[in-house]
Amino acid sequence: MENGEMVLVRYTGKQDGNVFDTTEEEKAKDSGLYQEGRNYSPIPVLLGEEYVIEGLEEALHDMEVGDEKEIEVPSEKAYGSRDSDNIETYPEKEFKRQDVQVRVGEELMIGNRRGKVISKGSGRVRIDFNHPLSGKDLEYWVKIDDTVEDEEEVAEKIFEYRLGHGDFEIEDGTAKIYKVHSHDGHSHELPQEALDEVSEEISEYTDLEVEVVDGEKEE
Repeated sequence: MENGEMVLVRYTGKQDGNVFDTTEEEKAKDSGLYQEGRNYSPIPVLLGEEYVIEGLEEALHDMEVGDEKEIEVPSEKAYGSRDSDNIETYPEKEFKRQDVQVRVGEELMIGNRRGKVISKGSGRVRIDFNHPLSGKDLEYWVKIDDTVEDEEEVAEKIFEYRLGHGDFEIEDGTAKIYKVHSHDGHSHELPQEALDEVSEEISEYTDLEVEVVDGEKEE
């Protein structure tokens, strides 16, 4: 498989024999990871665009449709090494001021970063922003189910993978991305950075025109 090709991939990831992620519904149930509402199906991977970790993508380059294999991925080709600079200390009063309960072991969002509270005491809270799997060697079972060659389907899967929600349609050779969409009775605006990323990928890997519509899709 070459960069620029889109493949549909099934996988199960393990760390020390324990499943941490999978596309397989039964495996998720057996491992206690099952999430109601999640779509357990092959994921699209646009090779060369970092849809998956480096070690997994390298394996996909050496595979064909129908192939499956088990691989070991060292930490440097997974989520990297743990970095002490990603552990930060905050005054506990900052959280009290915002009426946020801080408990050791729980995760918090600070700005646009998610971190885990690793200690609390003496008026200070230490938060680890390293990826939970940083510094870990991983094992994967991976299979390529199919390729995606129809450019409209490629565009749709780029949108779904990168954004996961929102309104999108293809009309007369133009992929339309609606900047605003409604969900649960509220309007949500997609971030400009994500819109730019999706627009660039669709333009690069298909012959479709891309239009970002500044508003909601008309029903």
